[in-house]
This record gives sequence, structure tokens and C-alpha cells, in this order.
Amino acid sequence: MSRSETRQSLSSASSPSPIDGNNAPNGSVTTNQVPYRKSSASLPSALPTQKQEEPPPGTSPRGETLAEMPLMNLDKGLVGWESTQDRENPVNWNALRKWRTMTLVIISCFMLPFTSTVFAPGESYVAADFHESNPVVLSLMISLFVFGFGWGPMLLHAPLSELYGRKYVIAISNFIFAMFQLGCSLVNGTAAFMVCRFLGGFLGCAGIVVGGGVISDMFTKENVGKASAMFGLGPLLGPALGPVIGGFMAETVGWRWTFRLMLIFGCIVAVAMLIVAEETHPGRLLVQKTRRLRKELNRPELISAMDINQRRTPREVFWFGISRPLALLASVPTVTFLGLYMAIAFSFLYVFMTTVPRVFEGIYSFSSGIIGLCYLGMGCGQLTGIVTIGSTNDKLVRYLTKKNNGIREPEFRLRPLLLSCVLIPAAMFWYGWAIQARAHWFAVVASLYPLGLGMVASMIPIQTYFIECFAPYGLSASATAAGNCFRMTSAAFFPLLAPSLFARLGHGWGCSVLGFIAFALCGSMAVGFIYFGKRLRERFPPRGYNI
Repeated sequence: MSRSETRQSLSSASSPSPIDGNNAPNGSVTTNQVPYRKSSASLPSALPTQKQEEPPPGTSPRGETLAEMPLMNLDKGLVGWESTQDRENPVNWNALRKWRTMTLVIISCFMLPFTSTVFAPGESYVAADFHESNPVVLSLMISLFVFGFGWGPMLLHAPLSELYGRKYVIAISNFIFAMFQLGCSLVNGTAAFMVCRFLGGFLGCAGIVVGGGVISDMFTKENVGKASAMFGLGPLLGPALGPVIGGFMAETVGWRWTFRLMLIFGCIVAVAMLIVAEETHPGRLLVQKTRRLRKELNRPELISAMDINQRRTPREVFWFGISRPLALLASVPTVTFLGLYMAIAFSFLYVFMTTVPRVFEGIYSFSSGIIGLCYLGMGCGQLTGIVTIGSTNDKLVRYLTKKNNGIREPEFRLRPLLLSCVLIPAAMFWYGWAIQARAHWFAVVASLYPLGLGMVASMIPIQTYFIECFAPYGLSASATAAGNCFRMTSAAFFPLLAPSLFARLGHGWGCSVLGFIAFALCGSMAVGFIYFGKRLRERFPPRGYNI
């Protein structure tokens, strides 16, 4: 419907409109039913299981989109969508329009983890320039950035995206990220360098969490698997490809140019977000539509049916947005345990990231550029996982739904965890004992392949599970933020234990201890969620977190 048609059809509030809530077509969601985001009392005590049906385009099997579509009701002064098929709602956009915005979010999410490890192969050059020899301090140069983008998106970007939308929060965050990369390239001391690293992560990494909200804004649960797989490319491939480029740059033009490269990259992505990307947050889009109709219809009393600011002050919304992920992490076991699973996986990922340069430089006498190439073993494993697990996640759910007599369960998303809980410990055993035996360098590089594949088999299923389970409650971004905070905090500090562990036990037994821990914890959680996850989800649903 064009803007002129909208003005003509809505210019008279006294005559019933075909899209008025009291005259909505059968089967559609009326404004009387969903004038605002559902209250906790009206939410189901657990996500319902239901027969799998072919939904109308852009809607869930219940006939509602994941964005919860309140319709227009001018008699009550509420501005909503024109219909359940309104083309202005992101969930009803065509594929080109969705993926234009989604691609920039994916690039932004690739840039951030890429930066966390881009200078890892050039660590020796940084140490020489700053006269630093403490291995824990050198590990902190990587870890503090990871710690920052674990907490910053949850404490700042997730609540800000609820207030001001996804697009501008990601774009401004990318500009701030770029400025701190400039700082890293200019400083001449360890303390200043680590401050810039931390603040660059804390203030500049919105896309990591807000991207999950963008997915839930635009994709229904039947199609969320492919989008989540592509979104997962960034956090998974970024840490693997960063050292490949950073190693050769540190060796040829100097380690400071790795940060100048990220400065340029960050500015380009930020400008592209402002120019090319579109806002996807349904609440913000309806606020903009409300402002337009107030002027066009001369009705200043109109409000958005999803305008949270009409019910809470911006300060209340902001603090509520901060507390929600922490509350989910503390009181919803599905978030807690799956967050713990990701924390274990990412901890081992960054153990590899921080030890590979020292192993290949100290034992195999590789140069910085060649050390960067060693991470390609992990990248190949991740690409294999994206092609196999990422592209088949939705098909797996449909297959299991059919076997389950048409009853769809979110836990079907978690079946690949059975693969990851074996691959990640296996990679630890292989890596440790190959180094201990002073095997050929290719044997050590090859041990990174199952780690990369196992990371994909853990992250994509958990990401899609969070979106499918918590989007009906409006909590997908909060659940993603909670899991991200847990995994990045663990990934930041757990690798600091690795140097002392390997010094005491050697690489063989040191990695074996980590592998046994990973197999025991991840294996028990994977099996537990697949067989008992439904009961846990129904027993402890999210309550009282709605806005």
C-alpha cells in the first residue's frame, strides 16, 4: 500500500476502516488482541508444541509473526501495521531487502572477532616495542578486547537498540570501534594499549548481540537457521582469519598497520550501515509511522501500538534492558546451561588462539607470517561446518518434526551438539600430544580442523535455539546477549591459565585435562538437553521480562 493510499484510507477515523481492529479479517491478529507487547500474564507458561503447518508468507504457524503484529486501530488512537502481510514490516520484506541489511550486519560481526586476533602472530613485535615479556600480560592484550565485547553489547548496545533501533546503534558503535583502533596504532605503552583494546571492545561491538535481534526482526522460526548460519560466520571465521592477514602485515609493514587496517575497515562498514542498511526494529518503525500519520492526519494523540516509550521512560527502558539478560542468565536454566556450553567452547578456542603463536615460533621456528597461515586449519573446519551443519539446520528440524508426528520442538535445533561435544575434546587431545611428541607441524595444524568444525556445531544450534525459543517473548536479543556475555568472559580469562598449566604438566597432559573437562561437561549437557530439554524449558519459562 502506498503512502497516498494509506492517507486516503485513514483520513476519517469515524468510518470503519478495512484494517480497523474491529473489522479485521478472520484469522488475522486484531489490535484488540495485541495492542501492545504481551504482558507476562498473557504469555504461555511454556512454548507450545503444535502441528507443523505451512504458514502464510511472513507469518508463524500461529498466524502471528515473530515481531508480534498489532494492526491499525485509529478509533482507539493506535497506529499499527496495515495487515498481517504489510510490506513495511521487516518480516514481510522480500529476500533482497532482507539480505542487503543482513549482509552488513554479518560483515560487522566478522570485523569484531577478526580484530580480537589480528595481531596475535605479531605478538613478539608488540612485546619488543613495549619491552614486555610477561606471557600473562601478552595474553591480556587479546583477552581484554574479548572481555569488552562480552559485556559492552549487553550493558549498552542491547538496551540502546530497544530505544533507538538497530541500524544507528550498530553504525555509531562501528565508528567508536574505529576510533579506538586508531588509538591502538598510536600508543607507545602497555597500559594505554590495553585500555584502548578494552574500550574498543566494550564500546564498539554492538553487532555481536544486536545482530541476533535483527534476525528475529526479519525471519520467522522456519527460516531462522540459514540466517543464523550466515550470522555465525563472523564470530567463527573472524578469529581464524585475523591471524592470517595480521601475521604477514606485522612481518612486512609493522604490527601498527594491522590496527590502521581495522580503522579503515570500521569506518567503511559504519558508513555503509548508515547509507545502505534499513531499520528493522518493529517498534521503532511504528514510532516513525506514528509521527508521520500525526502530521498527515492532524491527530497528535496517535500513539504506536508497540511504542514502549509511552509506557516507560527512556531511563526505565535502558535499565530494564540491562537487567533482562542478567535475569535470564540467573533464572532461566536453558540460558544458563547453554551459555555455559558456549563458554567452554569459546574458552578452548582462545586457548588455541593464544598458544599457537608461541608453539610455532618457539618449537617450529616459524615466522609471523607463516604462523598466521596455521590458523587456516581451523578456518577449513569452520567452513565445512557452515556448509554441512549451517545449511542443513532447518532441514534437520523439518525432518525431526515429521518423525515426531508433526510436533515441532525447539530442542530439535540442538542435535548437532552431540557432534561438537566429541570434536572439541578430540581437538584438545590431538593438539596437545602432537606438540608433546614434536610431531610434524602439519599434524598440529590439522588438529585445529576438528576444533573449527566443533565450534560451528555448537554455536549455530544454540543461536537458533535462543531465537526460536525467546522471540515470542520478545527476548531473543536479551538471551543472545546473556549467552554472549557468559562465553566472552570465560574466553577472555580462561586462556590466562594455559601458560602455567602447560608449564607444569606439559602440552600433552595439560590439553588432556582440558579435554576431559570439556567432554564431561559438554557431553552431559548435550545429552541432557536433547532428552530432557523440553521439560526444563516448560518447567522454567521466562516470566516477567516483557516491556
